Amino acid sequence: MRLGRLLSCCLGAVALWACGPVYIPVPPPSQIAFTSEAYTDAAGNPHTLWTTAGGPNGLAANGTFYITDLERRAGVIARANTDGSFVANPMEGTAGEHIAVYFQEVGGRDSVTACVLLSELPIATTCGSTP
Repeated sequence: MRLGRLLSCCLGAVALWACGPVYIPVPPPSQIAFTSEAYTDAAGNPHTLWTTAGGPNGLAANGTFYITDLERRAGVIARANTDGSFVANPMEGTAGEHIAVYFQEVGGRDSVTACVLLSELPIATTCGSTP
């Protein structure tokens, strides 16, 4: 009798675990690079627009990238290509600002957020790193 109860408890625990969400960590985006373009508005004020691009990442294939300038609290959204690479529309920014980048897989899982510094380096420096 006791063995039957123990077995049913174990099977119940396994059933509950199987029905719950399973978290599989998705690595943060890598190979993030920025290019800048200066422009002057109608009032004569200078601005800098930055285009964000990321290299291939099989986990991000056809996913959605979210790029946010943390100081400005503004950003852009870009759709990834079939190889997981992307190029986002330009956004305004200043060199050295902190940019949060993450992607959402087609299946709905979010990657870990990567924090990079806005700069013209071939591959952006992560926040807290020394360039």
